[in-house]
Parts: sequence; structure tokens; C-alpha cells
Amino acid sequence: MKKSNMIKFSAAALTFLGISATGVKPVKQPAQAASKRIKVISKQYVIVWTNYQKGRHVATHLKKGSSHFVYQTAIDSMGNLWYRIGKKEWVMAKYFNQVKSAKKTKVKSKKTVKKARSAASLAASWSAPMGSKARAKAVVSLAKQQVGKAYVKGSKGPNAFDNASLVAYVYKQAAGVNTGSSTKSQVKKGIAVDPSSGFAEGDLLFWGSKNKPYNVAIYVGDGKYVTATGDQQGVIQASLSTYFWPSRARRVL
Repeated sequence: MKKSNMIKFSAAALTFLGISATGVKPVKQPAQAASKRIKVISKQYVIVWTNYQKGRHVATHLKKGSSHFVYQTAIDSMGNLWYRIGKKEWVMAKYFNQVKSAKKTKVKSKKTVKKARSAASLAASWSAPMGSKARAKAVVSLAKQQVGKAYVKGSKGPNAFDNASLVAYVYKQAAGVNTGSSTKSQVKKGIAVDPSSGFAEGDLLFWGSKNKPYNVAIYVGDGKYVTATGDQQGVIQASLSTYFWPSRARRVL
């Protein structure tokens, strides 16, 4: 066998065995799916290259905090580790941290635990006698949780409310009390409270005429109330004002 042919055969054999004849570690074959997810930790933009060996950078720069999947890894002639994150998109590994995958365990998140505790609290308030602080506290807590949601006339929740449906939803869910779905019916519930004598947590506050008030709110203590005001503000928590004092109040709990 001629010497040139022998060299070609040897180089091919080395490549087949996974050893590069040039001394550079070979690129791993692309995986069927992403092997891991990485996140940019560099304070500056990270340049993306067409390949990891003397490539040219493409018109893509990765921002800090962005995450990407790794489809292939390679080590260049200088010993630097590279990640392939696209068809012809390579980045240096030193600018990234590996993102830990969320374990599918039965460990409950703080949000799930909070919801469970809230549900348990609401259930307990149902069994509490009328007039007890437990029901009032549950109503106040749930009312505050609705702040920030949208105002939609005629909507019954839980993602959007008008002023009457907000009251109906909160009292039904938190205390098991049916207040009716309109201010006209709600202004007749419970017992009357003199607006000049002060309010208790959970009291219903009304503005407008005696039998057909135009607005209703839930008093949540400390001179504040929660109500659904309109398209611009949605459900809000506001403070009582002498310029906008309730005309009527009812104690339902």
C-alpha cells in the first residue's frame, strides 16, 4: 500500500474511533432533543457564532437572563467548551449557567400552600356562627384578594366583577351568605348601621338613594373599603372620605 493511501486510511480510522487527526476534540453528534437548558449570566450581550472554530458571528446577541436549549456541545482547539443552541448558532459555555429542571415532586409551592390555607380558612368561616369575627375576617381577606381584577358590568367573577357581583361572590365564597346579585337586593340584607357611628369589618357600604343605591362596597377596616369602580380602575381598595361618605350601611354577618 502506498504511503499516501496509508495516511488516508489511518486518518479515517482515527476519525471512526472518535479521535481527531488534528488534535482537536470532535464535535458530538446532534442529539434528538435538547440535552439541557442554559441561562445567560454575562452582564454584557453574548455573541452568537456560526460555528465554534473560526466562525463568524451572526446578527444575534443574547441578553442577560435569557434561557436557551443546548442541542450539541464541542471543545475548540484552545480547550473552550461551546454550546450549539440553534442550526448554526454557537455560544461559549463560560457565559452561561445550567438551568435546573423543575422536579416533578409532590412538594407544594408556596402559592399552592397559600391557596390551600385560604380555602381551609373559608371553609372554617362557614361553620362559624353569624356575628362571629371569623366570618368577617374571611370576607375581608377574600375581598382584598380581588383588588386589581377587571371591572366588567354583568360579570359574576372570579376574574372580573361589577360592584354588586363582587359583594355577592365574596360573601358567598367566604361566608356562605347569599346577598343577591344587585345593589337593590343587597341594601335590604342584614340590619341597618348608622353611617355616623362607624363601621365593622365586613359591613356593606352604599352610595345613592335609599332603595336603589348606585354603588356598594365591602368595609375592610382601618377606614378602607373594597369595591369595583369602573373600566378604568377595576376592583380597588380605597379610603373613606368626608366628601364621599356612604349614605347607608348594612351589617350582614
